[in-house]
Amino acid sequence: MVYNKLLRGKRLSIGEYLNSVLMAGIDLLFPPPALCRVCGRQLVLNTRVEMCELCLEQLPLVGENLCRLCGRPLPASAEPTLCFHCRNTRHFFVQNRAAAIYSGTLKEQIHEIKYRYNRRLAVGLGQVMAAVANARGWIPRKAHLLPVPLHPQRLQQRGYNQAELLVQGMLSCIHLPVLEPGVVVRRQVTQASTGLNAWERRVNLKGAFYVSSPGKVVGKVLCVVDDIYTTGATLDELARTLLKAGAKAVYGLTLSIAVSDSDLAASSGEGRS
Repeated sequence: MVYNKLLRGKRLSIGEYLNSVLMAGIDLLFPPPALCRVCGRQLVLNTRVEMCELCLEQLPLVGENLCRLCGRPLPASAEPTLCFHCRNTRHFFVQNRAAAIYSGTLKEQIHEIKYRYNRRLAVGLGQVMAAVANARGWIPRKAHLLPVPLHPQRLQQRGYNQAELLVQGMLSCIHLPVLEPGVVVRRQVTQASTGLNAWERRVNLKGAFYVSSPGKVVGKVLCVVDDIYTTGATLDELARTLLKAGAKAVYGLTLSIAVSDSDLAASSGEGRS
């Protein structure tokens, strides 16, 4: 009632005003309980990651044995420490790390973010990304975060950039500068990458990004944030563009990474002729 009056510009009585001040003080001293950003359950403790234990347990977080370049999970006995993809690809980035595997519940959640406009969920998963990355020491020192830019046409269609929402969630858990919007732009509306192989993805993204203010990336360490790492084509094209503009180094941090059974078999040496 009080809030509605304020919105309409109406005057409050002295009693209404004092009551609103009292309620604001109560909320400050005893903030309302946080709710899980996935299922809506009330959280027992107010933590920086607003997700309940049940929902956290369903996330397929990556293990310890990872490709040292792209972060793809490897079989426990895998030698060398590069996955099949990275042994056959030249990368422009220093390293990528992903919090979880793109499967099951997380796959559905990413679809929810991209196509069902669930912004709240994106922020919550960004918190998870930051917590995992911080615990495992994945975030490079003195890095600037850079959410993968969307082309203006796609941004207008969707209404938001999911990578920016992930960064928003991350910033509630870690304190890092973010490269200001507009420094790196996406100048091409690229074909949807679903169904394209690794080579086709790289051709599709060639020249897709542009640094509008090179002086703002020169000498900087940049950490590119995205929702999924599949072949690394997006991260590589961004890294190539940034290094050409004078960036010192480029890292990647993604919410998820795509892994298939054939990836694991190839990385372990099975099925080779």
